[in-house]
Amino acid sequence: MNKLKLSAQTVKLLIIKFAGTFGSGMLSFAIGLYILHRTGSALSMGVSLITGPLVSLVLTPFVGYVVDNFNHRFIMIIAQIATSFGLLLFGFSFQLWPAQYYPELIVLMIVLQITDNFLSTTLTASLVQLFKNEELQRVNSLNQSMSSLAAFLAPIIGALVYTLVAINVFAYIEIGFEVIALFTIAGLRFKPTIQPDVTPETTAKPAETVWQNFRTGLQYLNHQSLLRILVISAATINFFFSALNVGEPYLLVTTLKLSNAQYGLTDSGFAVGMFVGGILLSLITLKRHPVIISYLGIIALSVIIILAGVPEILGLSADLNAIYFILLNMLNGITLVVINTPLNTFMQQLIPQNMQGRIFSLQSTISMLLMPLGTLVFGYLFDQLSALTIFAVTGCLLIAWIFIIILILTKQKLLEKPENIILTQETTLKS
Repeated sequence: MNKLKLSAQTVKLLIIKFAGTFGSGMLSFAIGLYILHRTGSALSMGVSLITGPLVSLVLTPFVGYVVDNFNHRFIMIIAQIATSFGLLLFGFSFQLWPAQYYPELIVLMIVLQITDNFLSTTLTASLVQLFKNEELQRVNSLNQSMSSLAAFLAPIIGALVYTLVAINVFAYIEIGFEVIALFTIAGLRFKPTIQPDVTPETTAKPAETVWQNFRTGLQYLNHQSLLRILVISAATINFFFSALNVGEPYLLVTTLKLSNAQYGLTDSGFAVGMFVGGILLSLITLKRHPVIISYLGIIALSVIIILAGVPEILGLSADLNAIYFILLNMLNGITLVVINTPLNTFMQQLIPQNMQGRIFSLQSTISMLLMPLGTLVFGYLFDQLSALTIFAVTGCLLIAWIFIIILILTKQKLLEKPENIILTQETTLKS
């Protein structure tokens, strides 16, 4: 029963997650549907999807530097204010120039990606200041569940609101949720950051520049063999996962002809799965190595990708196709929680606090590095080939890639002593 009790600090974090995810989820749903309906092309939607990863790539050195050197509460508050201001400007510009919807949406996505990069990296790096180490897996799991609950409700309500209001109204609605998150952030209680040892020599050193801060993060990542392999392999995995990101909406809306409401329900199945997966992980203690758990999850994800193409040849009704993808997306959501949560907790516990900003920023950017290419490639392929062919080949290639990575990790014996894997070079990097 104690595991079900939530501290005030946890409740605040969950409110921040719900408010931010629900508002942005409705807006993202509306943007994707709006572009798909206006253009009717998977490639056009793909171009909009690559905006985020490209912006993240450019921002990487700056995000890590800011998060590691400035007050975390201040960063998150500024990010929330900037987000609200950007949404307000988009709403006004869309009202004045509705014909320019595509460039206006691209600019909005750039602004939101910038603020989200700072907010999400700061929040991830702050968890060790907000909670004890033994609480991290539970907090991460509940955090994921709350995000998933918001993501479940967002497309359902978004599909309803989409039929009633213009796209700019979604921006105004999200401002309300961003303000709720803003006031909750102000109420979080941060523990003091653990500072490195201070000596006359270190005191005399000038502050790091942005580039020096970024280079130190790269050196740290380069010295950690397991972490380096995981981050680089994640970029390839996300390339394959782009097939599902681009292909499923295109298949459901353009090929299978699902209605807005049906499409919203299928999207919500994904969130239900993540909610269930997060709750389950918050109640159990994992015994196996987090990398093994995550890669078993990726193999399961590969099977899900293959199954996503099957309805194209079955000739089912729209209702049956909707039910099929609701169940498939629920399984997808559970699988993604199993993939991400153990590794996130593992890294939060072992990476030094004063390095977490730049390392998490690097991890996020490198992991997403090939997603723009994957989005363009699969966007083009779905305009040319059948969904079943693309999903089947992609799933099989991803399974083969995971077996190669596991073979490399096993051969180098990187999974034998997880407690000694990441911090082996800390002394070298300080000197």
